[in-house]
Amino acid sequence: MRFGPAAFACAALFCLLPAAAAGGALALPLTLCLAGVASFRPDLFRQALETRPLALMLLLAFTAWAALSTLWSPWPKHDQAFKILALVPLGLMFAASAGNAPNQRLTRAAGLAAFLVLAALLTIEAVWHMPINRAARPDAELGDLGRNLMRGSVVLLAMVWAVAASQLQEGAGWRGIVAFLVILTGAALMVPFEQAAAALGFALGFAAFALAFMAPRLAILGVSGGLSAWMLAAPFVTPLVIANQGLIDKLPLSWAARAGIWDYVCTRILEQPTIGHGLEASRAVSDRISVRELDMRGVPVHPHSASLQIWFETGAVGALLAAASLLVGGFALARALQHDRPAAAATAGTIAALGLVANLSFGIWAEWWVATLFIAAALVAATRRLPA
Repeated sequence: MRFGPAAFACAALFCLLPAAAAGGALALPLTLCLAGVASFRPDLFRQALETRPLALMLLLAFTAWAALSTLWSPWPKHDQAFKILALVPLGLMFAASAGNAPNQRLTRAAGLAAFLVLAALLTIEAVWHMPINRAARPDAELGDLGRNLMRGSVVLLAMVWAVAASQLQEGAGWRGIVAFLVILTGAALMVPFEQAAAALGFALGFAAFALAFMAPRLAILGVSGGLSAWMLAAPFVTPLVIANQGLIDKLPLSWAARAGIWDYVCTRILEQPTIGHGLEASRAVSDRISVRELDMRGVPVHPHSASLQIWFETGAVGALLAAASLLVGGFALARALQHDRPAAAATAGTIAALGLVANLSFGIWAEWWVATLFIAAALVAATRRLPA
């Protein structure tokens, strides 16, 4: 069997992924872009346009609008627009290539190997108090190293459902045992790194994964439609959810701080509801808010909610485009995978898990996060059962 540049790029990305993810995942965007360039093929581009043009066009339109919004952003740096304009199309190309027949089996095997190595590295870091990260950065603060492992655990979460489903797609018997162990390993590694959002994401992802084996179409439509609806409703429903001050006072400080940030952002969204405040405007916020006795910026870097960040920075135009891409993409996937239960389970579990994490943690434009989404998409694409 002959392997082309796309296959070597795929193998190289998954070889580098465990060390990169355990070290904070900041190297993933560069490896994804290189793999995307190596994966470019005109026939794949044409195939993507022919099969799901509306969902693809909506995603690209959202990306273009987000990048354009940098023109009215108060944040002085504009490099993030160019980064997402590079990451999104190259990520799409890599995902399309990974799910194509010549590279599908390689992607499944490489994904499983990368998952196992990353799980081993995270286990070492959890049990022996971050020896690898401390050796790599001996002068770094422990808090910074801990954030590396938080990102690493989210990369593992992004992989778990597709890796498990790929084993089930290969057949029963010992493959089913491997799939069970993959899910069990993922569950165990959501606990040690003080990342409640990842643990909640795992729980929701598992529920969607299991539901998809019983009702594939319903599961995919449920998670994509739910995220789409929340995207549109977030600025209006969030204030109602966090209105009970007595409940907020009982939450851990980190979650109470989130509630304070969300309340502030929902108020600011109404100042510029149509086009938003511009890309990365969250970083330019200097207003102070008080949460219990903690004095903090109204938005410390990002709002800890993808939906609210999209509304705040790109307005109703961006929110409508994002919601439409989720909904239309969900319908297309539900129709394509309604008779392919493992692939539907991988899709539903991954969307549910990462959708929840996106609305509780991390900035939506962070390069490592965007790269993680497309690596997850590549693994999901590789689970599809191709025609014989």
